[in-house]
Amino acid sequence: MYEMHIAPDDSSGLLVWHVIAKEAGSSLCGQPVDRGTDGVQTDRHCLSCMRSFQDLMSAKASSSAQGRPDGLTA
Repeated sequence: MYEMHIAPDDSSGLLVWHVIAKEAGSSLCGQPVDRGTDGVQTDRHCLSCMRSFQDLMSAKASSSAQGRPDGLTA
């Protein structure tokens, strides 16, 4: 399971949404994330986290589709 948390972007320092595994201490891009940033808002997303998350979900969908005659995921 994955969660979204706000932390500074590594390159710009702007606050962005990062993807973090449920029990991890850092985001998919490696940025440390403070889970206690409630009340902070942003519309920006970490592109590195988003790419990694997309790759993870694509790999999961591909592995789920294997073995099904219709190629669809459950």
